[in-house]
Amino acid sequence: MAFQFDSNSQQKIPEMQPPRERIGKFSLLTMGAFMLLIVCLVGWHPATSAVRAMLARRNVKEVLAATEAKDWVRAHQALMLARQRAPEDVEVILATVEFLKATGSDPGGLAQALQRLKQKRPLTAEEELVLGRALISSGKTKDAREVYEKLPAKESTQQPGLELLSSILTAEGHGKEAAEIAQRAAAQGTAGEKTPEAHLQAAVADLGSHFAEVQGQAQKQLWELAELGSKTGMDAILRLSVAPGLTVPEAERLLALEENHPQHALGTRLTVVSAQMRLQPELRAKLAEAEVRRFKEDKSGRLEDMAFWLMREKFNEEVLRLVPMEMVAQSRELYPIVVQTLSQAERWEELQKLLKTPNPPVPASLVDLAMAEVLSHLKPDLRECRQLLQGTVLNAAQAGDVATLQAAGALAEQLSFADVSCQAYRAAGMKAAENNASEAALQNLQKGAELALRAKDTEMLLDVARRLHILSPSSAVFADRFEYLRLVLGVEMELVDVKGLMKQPEGSPAAGVTLERIPPELLLALAAYRAGDRAEMEKHLASLPRAEGLSPGPRAVAAGLLTLVGKADRAFQLAEKIQGALLLDEEKAFLMRAL
Repeated sequence: MAFQFDSNSQQKIPEMQPPRERIGKFSLLTMGAFMLLIVCLVGWHPATSAVRAMLARRNVKEVLAATEAKDWVRAHQALMLARQRAPEDVEVILATVEFLKATGSDPGGLAQALQRLKQKRPLTAEEELVLGRALISSGKTKDAREVYEKLPAKESTQQPGLELLSSILTAEGHGKEAAEIAQRAAAQGTAGEKTPEAHLQAAVADLGSHFAEVQGQAQKQLWELAELGSKTGMDAILRLSVAPGLTVPEAERLLALEENHPQHALGTRLTVVSAQMRLQPELRAKLAEAEVRRFKEDKSGRLEDMAFWLMREKFNEEVLRLVPMEMVAQSRELYPIVVQTLSQAERWEELQKLLKTPNPPVPASLVDLAMAEVLSHLKPDLRECRQLLQGTVLNAAQAGDVATLQAAGALAEQLSFADVSCQAYRAAGMKAAENNASEAALQNLQKGAELALRAKDTEMLLDVARRLHILSPSSAVFADRFEYLRLVLGVEMELVDVKGLMKQPEGSPAAGVTLERIPPELLLALAAYRAGDRAEMEKHLASLPRAEGLSPGPRAVAAGLLTLVGKADRAFQLAEKIQGALLLDEEKAFLMRAL
């Protein structure tokens, strides 16, 4: 019987799970030890660093205490230990700075410590100043300059910042600038807390300095003041808007400051916009159009301010479109603005019509002055124009109107009425002197002297020279001119004290005066000539310096005197290029002797 396999008759073997693997205690201990070793290896450096930093900060406390007690040995030992333990710790670096500041023994090391501190955190303004001084002391002037340039304006314009700048300028070889800055720093220190108004006055004064560094400091001070929400802030904005060296971004910043200022005003805004026009002349029309549109839409500000600004910027058509003509005849402010606008636009017939309007709202002298200009363009015969100018000068002098006198003088000079122009400028100078406006008085009187010479009016010339000398008695220039005219004209010669002039120091010319001195040797020779003393005249002429640089009148006199003492060749060299039309008759007489 064959074998047959019956699968159902076989008993199935049950499925069995494999036994669980067990980790023994030894394996667990080994793994734990390994993990602990890894943790120790990873955390060892931070842990030791933290411990070393903690110990170093204990040393820091000892450094500071010893430094305060001036126990330099103990402070140095504690500092060395702290630096060994944690050289990059901020507290340790600060302790190093304090120790080196107190001892002053290592400015180079102090600079290095502060530079390391700067890598850890931003330095305070005081620390930046210390760094700058340390760099100067260690001979690193260029690095000190970079530190100073990065100081905030508030710090660089105060006494410590100015002292740092003075040290930098000294190291750079700019002694005079350094002295001026040091003087300003000392003034701040002695004056204590100054008001913003006082800071503004000081900054404005410094803008007139001859040194760029001083001017730069003044501008920094003005920018700081411009942030103030007071009248001083607005004044600073105005000063900055007309300051030389203003840039386009700075002008935009000024406009933003003005817009956000609590006391913002149209006049100030337009002054800043004028600065933008000056810096971007291609945008003048666009900027003016934008301001007119803004004025009409916002209806803020005065029409007079907008019209005056447009007139000053020579946007004549915009003025005439903006200002209703029916308002002009009643407005004391708009009338002269429109008169000036029509004059600039050379619309003489329209201007004449306006000037003939009865009962103008301005003084008659202004109307006559404007009419004189109109007639100079509309009528070839200038006699009526001259009469109007003479009346204007007379009326303005009686009213004490310096501005009108100056305008009349300028127009008369333009029309070649030298005598009328001289009278106008002399009157303007006299009135300015009465108002204690010395600089304006000097400028107007000097202009009057120039025109009196052109008109050959010796009486007027002597009178103006006398007034200049009285107004500025310390000026050797004016004293020379006054005595020279007395001697040349042969008047008041008994009052001339030429020898006294030789003892007078040169002095600085008064503001706005550019005349040169007349050599005392020439005055002495001229006085000797009037006294008939040929020997004395020859003696002084022998010591006369080169006279080629003198103005035509004194040069002609020198040439004539040289001829009288037998030096005809030198006299002719001086005289041959002098134009007689530039001379007084008395000076021309001397010139003729040399030719």
